[in-house]
Amino acid sequence: MRVCFISHSAKRYGAELALLELLRGLVELGVDCKVLVPERGPFLTALDQLHIEWTIIGYPRWTSGARRQNIFHRIKRMFGTLFWIIPIARAIAKWRCDVIYTNTVIVGAGALAAWLVHRPHIWHLHESGYCREQLFDLGEYAPRLIDHLSASIIVISHAVQDEYINYVCPRKLRVIYQSVTLPEINESLPGRVENGRRFRCAIVGSLQAQKGQDEAIAALAELVHRGVDAELLIVGTGDKRFRSSLVHQVKYLGLEERVIFHGYAENPLPLIHATDVILICSRFEAFGRVTVEAMLAGKPIIGTSSGGTIELIENGKTGLLYQPGNHNELADKIQYLYENPRESTELGTAALIWAEGRFSRKRYAKEVLDLLNEVVTKPS
Repeated sequence: MRVCFISHSAKRYGAELALLELLRGLVELGVDCKVLVPERGPFLTALDQLHIEWTIIGYPRWTSGARRQNIFHRIKRMFGTLFWIIPIARAIAKWRCDVIYTNTVIVGAGALAAWLVHRPHIWHLHESGYCREQLFDLGEYAPRLIDHLSASIIVISHAVQDEYINYVCPRKLRVIYQSVTLPEINESLPGRVENGRRFRCAIVGSLQAQKGQDEAIAALAELVHRGVDAELLIVGTGDKRFRSSLVHQVKYLGLEERVIFHGYAENPLPLIHATDVILICSRFEAFGRVTVEAMLAGKPIIGTSSGGTIELIENGKTGLLYQPGNHNELADKIQYLYENPRESTELGTAALIWAEGRFSRKRYAKEVLDLLNEVVTKPS
């Protein structure tokens, strides 16, 4: 079987890392994988290492961010999407692909090209919140097109499935948890970091308001006010305006010596290991790759009781949950782990035991391959 994958970028963030995990697994199962990307970036180096053929075609996104929802930008991107359908269709025909697989909801050109060349299309939805029609350049027609242009639709959690179930045919939806594989690292697992320094919390992910870095900073301020000797490591890059607001918040609260902006880390695992607790402060996490990484590293986790996070964390058993937006409750949970190191270690160990085997590459690739075979053999 030959599959053409459509990636929305050539970076190495959550959706791209999930795609790399899938590609590795499918290649091991004998699937011939081809990849289209809209730009150059570190993702291509990883494809070269896997000996996967790729081509750059400059297709745009068909969704708009909060600052780019005016009609001019919508029309410009819409025509850009239509313009690049033909080059994508040519690449599909050249490679003689059996299935087209779009790896994110924010790119629509691949699905339209698949329709043009009469190939089955699978849409993999990693994102939450994108079912709102006002985010799409085609408005209310976009969710209908997602349904119409897809033989099957993969969602990464039941939380995401619940968001889309009123927009697409429920029979097409398939929940498949992605795999998470940790690189080798010479660190002992699990347990608290060495004594003699501050209790370290870390939040890993792109800098966006919905990820909740500001909430983690507010919780840190509350902890310091209570006399807890803690610090916060913020790992990731993203929205420049939001980062500036975080820096301002840190200065306003007098936390310059306690908040570390690390920036992007291609491999965050060493940073996770050097941390006492991982914070998942996202208002609505679609899946929670960082959550699983922390679990597999044996670290205790505190997350919001929302979205895909509650599918991964059982409160009091494999982690702790708090109400999103309540930084005082978050501070309470952190202080509990600070004052109870044995319970903290036990939570990390329980999370590790629960996560092992559930998020393997072999399982992930097998479930997707079964769906690919189902789509290929389904009568058109």
